[in-house]
Amino acid sequence: MRKVKSFLEQWGLHAFLLPVFFVTHNYQQYYGLVSSSVAFRLGLTILLFFFLFSLLLFVLTKHLNKSLQLVTLFGFIILFFGVLKDFLQLSLHAHFLSKYLVLIPIIIISSIFLTRTVIKKKDFRRSNLFLNTLILFFLAVDISMLAAFRSASLHNNLLIKNNSLKPSKFRPTDEMPNVYFLVFDSYPGTSFLRQHMNYDNTPFNQKLKDKGFYIVRSPKSNYNRTAFSIASTLNFSYLKNIEKNHYISPKDYAEANLTIKEAIVPQFFEHLNYSVYNLSVFDIGHSAPIHRETFFTMPEKNILLYNTLPQRLKDDLLWNLLEGKYAIPLVQKIFARNEVEVQKENEQKNFFNRKALDSLLKITSQKTNFPKFVYAHFYLPHPPFFYDENGKENNIKYIMTKSSLENKDLFLSYLKYTNKIIEELIDIINRTSSNKSVIIVQSDHGFRDFAGSEKCPECFFKNYSAIYFPDKDYSTLYDTLSNINTFPILLNKYFDSKIPLQKDSCIFLKN
Repeated sequence: MRKVKSFLEQWGLHAFLLPVFFVTHNYQQYYGLVSSSVAFRLGLTILLFFFLFSLLLFVLTKHLNKSLQLVTLFGFIILFFGVLKDFLQLSLHAHFLSKYLVLIPIIIISSIFLTRTVIKKKDFRRSNLFLNTLILFFLAVDISMLAAFRSASLHNNLLIKNNSLKPSKFRPTDEMPNVYFLVFDSYPGTSFLRQHMNYDNTPFNQKLKDKGFYIVRSPKSNYNRTAFSIASTLNFSYLKNIEKNHYISPKDYAEANLTIKEAIVPQFFEHLNYSVYNLSVFDIGHSAPIHRETFFTMPEKNILLYNTLPQRLKDDLLWNLLEGKYAIPLVQKIFARNEVEVQKENEQKNFFNRKALDSLLKITSQKTNFPKFVYAHFYLPHPPFFYDENGKENNIKYIMTKSSLENKDLFLSYLKYTNKIIEELIDIINRTSSNKSVIIVQSDHGFRDFAGSEKCPECFFKNYSAIYFPDKDYSTLYDTLSNINTFPILLNKYFDSKIPLQKDSCIFLKN
């Protein structure tokens, strides 16, 4: 024991234990959002940076322990800045101290004072022993928690509370229809089209009614952002820690994606031996998406770096220099996205739509021994508006411009094109299943890019919802049905469940 104590007193291992603790703690905290390989590579990168920084300081100070103490000091500030800021703001409610204009000068002054103290110091045994022991203790706690409570760690990063409804409680029934959940991104409600686009979509509604659909008159999405809306719908639950007017961060998107992956609805169908088909941009259950959309979340590495000083400065302050009255042209130029890159990213939406449509057509004709649950997500009529109502391609350069988003004629033409796609899909599904499939045609939220949208945030929740039950019994449906209650109604009807319906609520999220 004396030898261990002597070793911990003699060497400033804390300079290299700190990044190990940082990565381990964040991996444990964000378990399920980050792969172990990404965490390992990031840990090695930070360790290398700390090692090189310690060599530089050793050259300047000519003293090993001084250089290691300074590495730990500056390393703590860089790695745990966000934790300190949030502690002041959220725990102590010291909002004034947590402001960048106050906190940064305090940190700079404190760093200068502590640096001078370290440089003057000659005996580092006590500080080495304290820092080494403290970090080793925290590291041991995190490793133990990670090993013992992986499932609990995973749940902590889900945006839903513990749900008492478990798929294992359900048993197969005699009537288990195929279920097609067709999501058309940004498809607006009929009332919105009439009021804000001067367009009457009732002929399309009537066509679906003639096919046996129930058209919800005033449907609502519960969130105005795709990942959060889908997470809520597939868990028939509002999301925890996501309040009205919440500024959503990339970390929130990552947690929403994980919440979709672990959603109750796919688990339910998997438990009942349904063949689950995932034609979306999200992981659901054990089914990978046909195309993973990277801009719905942030790189895994950035999740681990979320609380670091550089990442917080970038997330919280950089946007002020990119747009608005404080925008700086040079900064805008540096961080401007390459036009070719943006075009390529947007063209991926068109590629994904075609792939999802082709895959869906193949699935409808497949003969299986098990019923099907199909989640298909289409960027229709979501911009860019690739086609006109006749399926003719629009000018690719123009539809990538910001002005095209508010071109009403362009949008309505794309909407008519989308209506034709929906009709064709419904006809094919009903023909191949002899009209015995449940079909849900729904949008994740309303249209957000129309002229004057900033004055009508409530419009973002005016979505579209149409449902087809093979028995045509729609007594359980109602005219203000919101997305969050879609699957409870379906499961209560066909699987003898008693899931309570949620009170309708629209939760506006800010970028």
